[in-house]
Amino acid sequence: MRFKADISNTSQLTRLITSLAPLSKVSTLKLKADVVHLICQGERGGVQVWSQIAVNSIFKVETLRLESNSSNEIYLEVATDALARALKSAAGSTKSTIKLAKKGGEGPNGTGRGSHPVLSIDIESASRMGKKLEITQDVFVTVKKAQDVALLKEPLCPVPDAALLLPPLQILRTVAERMKTISSIITLSANNAGTFKMRAVSDEASVDTEWTNLKRPNLGDDNDEMTNPNEDPNKMFSVSLETKNLLKFLNSYQIAQTTIFCLCPNHCGIFYVYVGDSKDNLQGGVLTFFVPAFNADGDD
Repeated sequence: MRFKADISNTSQLTRLITSLAPLSKVSTLKLKADVVHLICQGERGGVQVWSQIAVNSIFKVETLRLESNSSNEIYLEVATDALARALKSAAGSTKSTIKLAKKGGEGPNGTGRGSHPVLSIDIESASRMGKKLEITQDVFVTVKKAQDVALLKEPLCPVPDAALLLPPLQILRTVAERMKTISSIITLSANNAGTFKMRAVSDEASVDTEWTNLKRPNLGDDNDEMTNPNEDPNKMFSVSLETKNLLKFLNSYQIAQTTIFCLCPNHCGIFYVYVGDSKDNLQGGVLTFFVPAFNADGDD
């Protein structure tokens, strides 16, 4: 089993992992030749993330070496926060290489008995005097079997009743932070005519923020599958989310270029966060956030 590649976009990969760290202590990585799947299931009843990131948006494809007995796919479980800290060390580096290795065991290279698998990040940079500096950050991982990863399933959701392109997530995050002082629950409402609302209510206050003339997602033939095509486009639908869960999702503002919101009343909010170098180039991948509706009864 081998995995090694030069990181082509260290800042984007760091922002990606850092934005997911608050969601789950542990993440599952599925490494494939063309795409990296990153899965964060978080705590029960919390936010889940199922992402697909194009390999060429984070690694230099010509340096990629990926070999395994499972159709050249590798499955790893990693501490999300530890990986984020290791990647932050590569900020400003001239070259960063990530590889799967064994360390900590017997023998001169530590690969013998008692060794354990790690994601090893070799970082090269230069001092102010131009001297070459090299450091290595090791992150413990658990190698998973294909049959174990196959048991991980995305949440089953009904066909959404509304779908819109959201305003910049940083703006929504600022609004949600202010609403947090009012209520632990924020209600999101939307229709298919371009209206989106956020509302927080308490015994002392009620705050509403509304956006209009938002665009519908352009998904071609998939549009009819995203929402009910026979529904009145002006009809509003709502879902109430725990403020803490909504803010966990909104932390992805660091990497989001375009975000599609799909509303499933009384069930969940689904957010498709597209990443890339710019709003005109969204080939980097997509992160799908499932944020469950607030259940006053406390049942799943």
